[in-house]
This record gives sequence, structure tokens and C-alpha cells, in this order.
Amino acid sequence: MNFFEAQDSARRSTTLLILLFVLAIVFLLVLSNLLVFELLYFVKYGELTLSLSQLKFVFDGSLSLVLSAAILLFILLGSLYKRVQLSSGGSVIAQHLGGVIIPRSSTDPLHKKILNVVEEMAIASGSPVPQVYLLNEPGINAFAAGWKTTSAVIGITQGALERLNRDELQGVIAHEFSHIFNGDMRLNIRLIAILHGVLMIGMLGGMILRSLRYVRTSRNNKGGGQAVLIILGIGGALAVVGYSGTFFGNWIKSLISRQREYLADASAVQFTRSKEGIANALKKIGGAVPGSVIQAASVDEYSHAYFAKGESGVLSFFSFSTHPPLKQRILRIDPAWDGKYTLDEKTDFSESVENKKDGSEHLRTKVATAVMSSGGFALNDAMNALDNIGDVSKEQVDAASLWRQQMPDAVLAQAENPYGAQALILAMLLDKKADIANKQYAVLNKTVGKSHAETVRQLRHDIDKLSPGQTLPLIDLTLPTLREMTVEQYQRFKHCLEQLIKADKKVDLREWIIQRMVLQHLDEQYGRRKKPIAKYFVLGSAKPAAELMLSLLASLEHRDQVLAKQAFDAARHSAGIGALRFLAKDAISLEGLNAAMDELAFLKPPLKKRFLQACVNCISHDGKVTIQAYELTRAIASCLDCPMPPVLINQVA
Repeated sequence: MNFFEAQDSARRSTTLLILLFVLAIVFLLVLSNLLVFELLYFVKYGELTLSLSQLKFVFDGSLSLVLSAAILLFILLGSLYKRVQLSSGGSVIAQHLGGVIIPRSSTDPLHKKILNVVEEMAIASGSPVPQVYLLNEPGINAFAAGWKTTSAVIGITQGALERLNRDELQGVIAHEFSHIFNGDMRLNIRLIAILHGVLMIGMLGGMILRSLRYVRTSRNNKGGGQAVLIILGIGGALAVVGYSGTFFGNWIKSLISRQREYLADASAVQFTRSKEGIANALKKIGGAVPGSVIQAASVDEYSHAYFAKGESGVLSFFSFSTHPPLKQRILRIDPAWDGKYTLDEKTDFSESVENKKDGSEHLRTKVATAVMSSGGFALNDAMNALDNIGDVSKEQVDAASLWRQQMPDAVLAQAENPYGAQALILAMLLDKKADIANKQYAVLNKTVGKSHAETVRQLRHDIDKLSPGQTLPLIDLTLPTLREMTVEQYQRFKHCLEQLIKADKKVDLREWIIQRMVLQHLDEQYGRRKKPIAKYFVLGSAKPAAELMLSLLASLEHRDQVLAKQAFDAARHSAGIGALRFLAKDAISLEGLNAAMDELAFLKPPLKKRFLQACVNCISHDGKVTIQAYELTRAIASCLDCPMPPVLINQVA
């Protein structure tokens, strides 16, 4: 199942989720009516009955309608409240579970190890590096959360860092990246929001029952005693309805999430080309004293999002498990397993990323074209990269590791703190012409101060040494650090970035790519941009935007306008969008690209795939693809929430 099919599958699972939720609500409404009229029958006749024919003596259609409407409204408001609460994405979930961000500048060997593993997986897949949250929990567990692949977060427990070696951590992180690419994160958040309304009914019933401890009535006060009885009945009825809803909610979570866990396990093996990593991590969970238990108060609410079952045995006994049994997961990965778990132990605290043996000195490996070369590559390489969206190979992970080793130390050091990450992005925008660069330095001095401006000036020399294809991976590397900025810092950074671009009163293509990728991802983080909701079922709905993008790609890759027109025509026919018209180079405005990207974001996942196929066909019409055109295509894909990996070519490492 490729990236787009997985996204579609997740959307169909959402439809199933809503259907099951509606059925559960219908059951809860029937149950609540039965309980309320049973209570009324008891108050009137002093006895209970299981006969519907007797309940009709106290049945009131108007009361039933009001009761059902009130419960339905309560559920919907509860779900809406939770949806709004989780609108910020994965960071909210991580914080609810007690997670704190692992700073990119951390010197803790365990922190650097997990940050490095996450970086490699992200760069290999062509996606922005997620922020990593640490949960102070002894159990071995992890999760991925967020609305989009471009704004995901990874959560990891302290127990996982202490007990798992690097290969095992890589298996766990590969599992979580599978959830990111398969659309499971978005499905998980919707599941949490929808079921919260049902859970609130039980919470309300519990509050009513607990309030009875404060009620004082006289033994001779018959009316007071009856009032307490009514309150007890109402609270009990709400508790029964609410916890019945919780039972159904757990069943729904189990039904949807168990198979997706098997898929993520299989993907982790595929990504790392090793079954030992994830299998050994699961074996350590089975042998560890704390297992995979998370002790946070809200653990059950997010139970379906974890790498392994997070609830304790007492809690999970009364609910459907959201994860397959540990033994079944291990046997699917390692059929030859002897059934013995790994005894509880902790890894050496001195183990760090520097201790990893990459073997690059003696291996011929495939290295990311965008990192190692500024030349062209073949059509098949570009098409394979398109097919591998949402997929990761061991070769790509090795290439990402090598890319990191070859980056200047000064660049990597600056990428680890918010001010340094800002300086890197700003240094990318400095013009090679001295007169324009001087204007930009004046902007820097005025906006961020002379000290920060001097850092940007010094980084310029390192940035100038990078190949054109290294821009996107470096942006992806800085994004999690940039997300550590305060709102005020981001506003100042954004203003400075925009002023640097305006210094020469024009926007070139490289500037547009940097500005679009950085600001789109961060604007969503800081609430400056609404998350687009896919609504277009046909490519024709985004016709002007598709025309502009494909015309730009055709003219960029094919300088001759006749060849550019031929490439454009081949691209539109390959994607089945024959109504598009080619725009001449002088009719293409870089300022109009932002509006075009905003429009293309409304495409449904299958349409995004067709459009990206048209982009690749356009730039590869003559059988070759330049780095500049491919990197623009990758930037478009990233802005469409479709992480496109760098192309690999045979190189001697």
C-alpha cells in the first residue's frame, strides 16, 4: 500500500468510525430512555420492571425527545470541545501525557541518540524533522501525533531511551513514521475527539454521584429522601450510559487500530531492512518489569496511539485492547522466535550517536542526489522517488546519515538552537551581489540586531559551499528547532525573512521555495494559517493553479519554449487533465505561486498523486531531470503534505 492509498484507507476508516459512532449513539439514546423511564416507574409504583408493556404507563414522548436531544447535544458539544482542544495537533497530546520537548541543543547522550534517529528517518523520507517529546515514564513506549506529516511530533518514554539500543530505537521510530505516512495520526485525533463526548456523559454521572456526599437530609424528611433517590437514579443512569459508551468507544478503537499496528510493524521492517530492531524492542517490552505501561492520568484516552499497550493490566482487563497481543506481533515479525522475552536491563548511558558504526568507509552506497550531486539523473529515478512517497529504505537512511556527517560542523551546531536555526534560514537568502547583500545586512542590523546579523554573515560562507540540492534537507533539519521560538520571536523572524527577500524588489525561485516551505509550516504551528481541508474531487477544480505550476516546471526544465510546451502537453495528458493551457514564461508570476499552492492544497490524496505525476512527467520529458527542477517538485510535494524523498544514485561513499 503506497502513501496515497494509505491516506485514502485512513479516510475510509474515518467514515467507518463515524458510522460506528452513530450506531453507538443510537444504542446510548435507547439505553438512556430505558433507564430514565425505569426510574420514573420506580418512583411512581415503588418497584422495578423489565417489561416494556409496563414502562408504557410512564412513557412520555415529549420527555423522551427532550432527553434524547439533550444527550445528543451534550455528546456533540463534548466532541467539538475536544476537537478544538486538539486543533494545535500532536504537541497538545504530548503535553497531556506529561511530555516535554527534548531541546535540539541537549548534550545528554540518550537525547542526542533519539534526535539523531528521528532526523535520519525524516531526511531519508523527505519530510520535516518532527519535534521529539520525552515522557518521564519507566515503561518502553512511543507514539506519533499530529494532523499532518509536516507537523508531526514523536513521543518517547525515558524507559525506551534507557532500555533500547540504537537499532531497537530505529525500529520503534520507523513504526511511528509508518503511522505518520499512513494517515493514522489524523485518524487517531479524530477518534479521540469523537469519543470524548461519550466519555463526558460518564464523567457527568460520576460527578453527580460524588455530589451526594454533600447532601444532608433528615430521616423524617420524606421529600428530601426522595430527592436524593432521584439524584442517585439520574447520576447512576448517566454513569451507566457514559461507561457503556466508553465500552463501545474502546471496542471501536480496537476494531480500527489493531490491524493498523500490524501494518506499522511490517513497514518498520521494510524501512530498516531489519526485523531484529523492532522485534527485539517488543521482546524487551515483554521482559521489562514496567513493560510498556504509561502512568499518566490521561493514558486511556490516547490508548490507540501508542507503540504498545499503555494501560495497566487492571485498566485493560475491562476494555478491548487497542493493540494485538505482544506474542502475535513478535511472531509475525520473527516466526522463528523461541518465545523467550529479553530480561529487563538498561543500555549503557555512554552510548551515543557517535558510537554508531556506519561502515561508510568500506561500503558502496547510494547517496542522495540532492546531497552529493548538482547534475541530472534519469527519469526512472524520479519516478521511483514519486512511487516511494511515504516509504523509506535502508539505503535512504544510510544516505541521510552520510549527509549529516558531511554537513559543516558550524551549520549543524547552529541548527540545534532557535537563534542559530533562524540565522541559517536567513543566510540562505543573502544575495551574491554585494550591493543587494549590503541592503540585506542593513535590514538584519535593524531587525535582529548587529550580533545576530554577524552570525548570519559568518554562516553565509558555509551556506555558499552547499550544493543546490542541500537546501531542502537543511530546511527540514531546522524546522523542529524553529518551532521552539516564542510567538514574538517568530513574528520578528518572519518579518526579517520577508524584508530580506524584498531587498532587491523581486523574488527569485530559490527565495520563493525557502519562504514558502518555512513560512507555510511555521504559520500553521503559530496559528497564522488555517489547515486546509481537502475538498476537490477533480483536478479541474484547481485548473489555474495546476496550469501555473506545470508551466513553471516546463519552462524551468526546458529552456526552449517549444520543448517546454511539448513537456507541458505530455504532462497534462498523462494526468488526464487535457483542458489545461500552457502559460508562456513571461506570464508566470512567482507572486502568484503562493495562491496556486493554497489552491492545490484542497486536492484529495488521489488527485495530489496525479498532479505530482504530471509534475515529474513534465520535468523529465527529455529523459533527464535537473536538480533544480526536481527540488522544486519536492518543495511542491512537501507543501502538499506529500513528503517526497531525495533521489538516490550510485556513488562511492
